[in-house]
Amino acid sequence: MYTLFHGESIGGKHVDEILREYFPDPEYKGVFFDVGSYEPITINNSYHFEKNGWECYCFEANTSLIPLLKENRKNVFNYAISNTNKDAVTFNVVTLNHVSPGWAASYSAITVSDTYKQIFGFHPEAIVTQVTVPQRTLDTIIETEISDLKKIDLMSLDIEGGELDCLYGLNLNKFPPSVIVIENVAGDPEINSYLSRFGYTLDRQTDYNQYYVSNTYSHNI
Repeated sequence: MYTLFHGESIGGKHVDEILREYFPDPEYKGVFFDVGSYEPITINNSYHFEKNGWECYCFEANTSLIPLLKENRKNVFNYAISNTNKDAVTFNVVTLNHVSPGWAASYSAITVSDTYKQIFGFHPEAIVTQVTVPQRTLDTIIETEISDLKKIDLMSLDIEGGELDCLYGLNLNKFPPSVIVIENVAGDPEINSYLSRFGYTLDRQTDYNQYYVSNTYSHNI
């Protein structure tokens, strides 16, 4: 079993380390949807699981990050994930060099909201570039490119305010992830409200990361 963890460390635990607690059986091989993968290994929530035989799907809109993802990961999709399909959308890549020098971006999104600018501290020295990328719903990707999918065990959402639109684009009655971790930096209460309609309960929160568990989840896994 691969025992290293790579997700962001908050409160003394990595995100993927917490996710592993929901799936403690090392023999179980599940399916992980990593939306907003960013980087393939470092601060990545799904790499640990892929190393342990899980089928992981990495979705990333920032085109410049795709070569490194494809070099290190099995299933990589260069799409902006939202609630509608479009041939091309403008994706804003924001680099805050005073916060994370050397990283490709500090926060990036289809729409960079004023709320996120305030939270992250948007500075004049921030570098904003724009890339054009196709936009897809997860339902469309499943139907056209992962048609043999039977279920989703884990889903990680880190798309800087676009999390609800991502959820709107996934049929949670047909493919309800057993556990969802959402980086809800803005503390949007509508995420909890929406997921509760589909039988999800907020099981745990560490800082801005919220862990939702579906009523389909089995603690025996």
